[in-house]
Order: sequence, then C-alpha cells, then structure tokens
Amino acid sequence: MKSAAVFRVLSMIVLCGFSFFRYMRRAGISGEPGLIILSSNKGANYGRIDLSRARTLISLRRLDLIKHLEMFVSSLVMLLPPQTCFVGCFAHQRNTSWGEEIHGTGPHFLARLLHHHAAGNSELIRERVSALLGRCGMVVIDMKEMNGLTYFHSRKRSN
Repeated sequence: MKSAAVFRVLSMIVLCGFSFFRYMRRAGISGEPGLIILSSNKGANYGRIDLSRARTLISLRRLDLIKHLEMFVSSLVMLLPPQTCFVGCFAHQRNTSWGEEIHGTGPHFLARLLHHHAAGNSELIRERVSALLGRCGMVVIDMKEMNGLTYFHSRKRSN
C-alpha cells in the first residue's frame, strides 16, 4: 500500500472512528473521490459549489443530536447532485451530554442547522429515519447496527 493511501485510511479512522470506518469500508465508500465529511464538532464550512461536486457526503454528527433534522436533511438533498450518497448514523437513545459546542468560522447554513443537542427531537428508530430520508428524496441502500449506533447509507434519487 502506498504511503498516500495509508495516510488517507488513517485520516478516515481518526476523523470517523473505527466503527464508522468499518461500516464505510463494508459499504465500499471509504476511498471514493468527491468525498465530503461534515465534522461532528466543528461548523460546516462547505458551500453550494462544494456540495454540488460531492459524490459522497458523510455526516459525523449523529442524526439524533440534530435539532431540526428534517430541515437539515432536506437542505442537504436540495444542494446535492442526483445519485450522491449520504452516509451517517444515529443512536436509539438520547444522549444527555449537553457540554458540546459548535465551532464555526462563518454563518454557513449547515452550521446553523447543526445544533449541540436534540431538544424536541423524538427518539429515532430505523423506520423513522428511512421515512425521513425518503420524504427528503433519498433512497436507503443499507442500514446496520454496530456498537450501539445504527449506520445508514442512502443515495439521492434521480429526478
């Protein structure tokens, strides 16, 4: 394996965590070009042009921790080109740790939609996430539970 490939793999593990990385490898999406990773603890600094070039968008923020979840997903889907993959995860139980903060460098729409807790967001289950993604124009390709989190892989429908 070349040193650049090893560096890319190690970077993915550091950013996503080993379980998320294993899920992405199993789904065959860990090394694709056009990969954008939305951090779980930093503001999203991607614009419309960046997202229009994406082939795969990975959200490291658990869906159950996003306050306005349907608005977040539908906003992403509107900006993504057809056939773009959206990958993320969620927990069945709410996280009661409220100490996290969003760090951003500007008033970008994703940073405003991502919120540090899930106030008002009811418990997520596979069926609710599948239905939400479907309403927003995504097709669920795969969903798998690993180590207490459910990971999903979806793709934007062609119009």
